[in-house]
Amino acid sequence: MRHALVTLLASFFGVLIALFAFHLYTKYEADRERAAAEAEQQARIEQGRQLAERTLAEDRAILAIRNDTVASTSARMAVTEFYMNSGRMPASNAEAGLPEPGSYKGQSLRSLEVDEGGELILTFDAESGVDGGTIEWLPDLTGIESMGLQWRCRTRDFPQIVRALPDCDYVPASATDVATKRP
Repeated sequence: MRHALVTLLASFFGVLIALFAFHLYTKYEADRERAAAEAEQQARIEQGRQLAERTLAEDRAILAIRNDTVASTSARMAVTEFYMNSGRMPASNAEAGLPEPGSYKGQSLRSLEVDEGGELILTFDAESGVDGGTIEWLPDLTGIESMGLQWRCRTRDFPQIVRALPDCDYVPASATDVATKRP
């Protein structure tokens, strides 16, 4: 009888120890799952914060580009006037009667340069989202007799340009442009 009582007590304590161990294990697993869920939630919050920062930076860049391209309006008019008076396109700011390229400054605009063929090249700083990024205004003489001098806008640097300038085209740089280091 004594032996049966010892066996019964040993079994009882064994079951208690097993239940205690099981309780500790389930608590450990619950804590681990809770920590993993909190870490995932923190990661999502951080991703949302980073997305909001990127979106805000993009919106500031688009606004800066939009505001700074206003400077190109007077330059396009000067190039058009030069062409109408001389029958050829100016090759420089001075020839078009415009200030030096570096004198054009804005929120992000670093310079506005008249290049060969009357092409206008606007160069922007990092505030635009691309330090040294350019937007080009190309004179189009194809319909000059009926519609006057038209301008086409393009960029190799700003994929989201249509958000700032809906009529501007994004033209990714090709391998030959990179090889010749064309802006």
